[in-house]
Amino acid sequence: MPNLANLRSRPKIQAIKPSIGETAFYRHDGDALKGLRLAVGTRTKTWIMSKRINGRSRSITVGRWPEIANGDAAIEIARQKIDELTTGTDARATGIATLMEAFESHAERSSAKNSTLDEYRRQICYHLSDLFSKPVEKITLPMLEDALKGVSPSTALHLAQIIRMAFRRAATLRRCFDVSADLKVMQKHRPASSVLFDPTDTWPALDLIMARPNPIHKTAWLLMLFTGFRSESARTLTWDQVDLDAKTISLNEMKNGMNRTFPIADIVAEVLTRLPHSEGHVFMARSKTGHIDHLDALCDGDTKLLRQHDCRRLHTTAARRARLPAHFTAVNHV
Repeated sequence: MPNLANLRSRPKIQAIKPSIGETAFYRHDGDALKGLRLAVGTRTKTWIMSKRINGRSRSITVGRWPEIANGDAAIEIARQKIDELTTGTDARATGIATLMEAFESHAERSSAKNSTLDEYRRQICYHLSDLFSKPVEKITLPMLEDALKGVSPSTALHLAQIIRMAFRRAATLRRCFDVSADLKVMQKHRPASSVLFDPTDTWPALDLIMARPNPIHKTAWLLMLFTGFRSESARTLTWDQVDLDAKTISLNEMKNGMNRTFPIADIVAEVLTRLPHSEGHVFMARSKTGHIDHLDALCDGDTKLLRQHDCRRLHTTAARRARLPAHFTAVNHV
């Protein structure tokens, strides 16, 4: 038989002496806290709830004392766990205990490319491994905010996106509160880039690109600037996607899953004709992939003047100011 004690009083619980030998079980001395017991061992005191769920008697580990201060607090947590077990939204039924498991559950049903998901996993490994190993219900908003400290603003935005996709999946399956919904990345105001195009036809960005000595890299940058393509779409481009006679480039399985054909400017068609034509990648390189794997930002000393994403912003801004058709400016899907 369990021992009797006042499990609603923290001082009374604290006065219960450790058990020597076998674990001792205590229940509340009274009619309240039905089904709740306190398991007292040599070093720990653990709250346990006994409940019949779906026709089976279950013993549910609620948590430890003093983290859970008294029986009333333990009962509230036990009710949440019982509700999860009853509805099948507990960690065991859903297979989602940690935030990493929530991410993998999201990945299984995602239409993103394997390379994209692998990049997400690398970012988790480098920056979020401790956070993603925690039980979902233990994660708080301050924990999420702390995880984004000490990284660049662009990296923080990317990490926040990964956190949100994992938490949305956890909230859907576990029916838990999505604490990432209020996660914000604070960014300092940046002055306008000195390489933005000038309406008087002066393009410092174009000057930076034309100064590149490597013709393959130079052409890749020109392609991004005059099309707004993402870096990956440009670097992995193959000759069967290019029609120099029609002056078009076709992209398959873009970010939005669509296939589209885009017109290209005369300057892009001209520089592409100067590259060696063969089967395979347009921007060939001696790498495992067979194409250039990265394009470093264009710099003046240690100062980055033109990044890959700057080309997309420049292209979009210029096309809209020139009132070009929508397919010139709708590069967010590319």
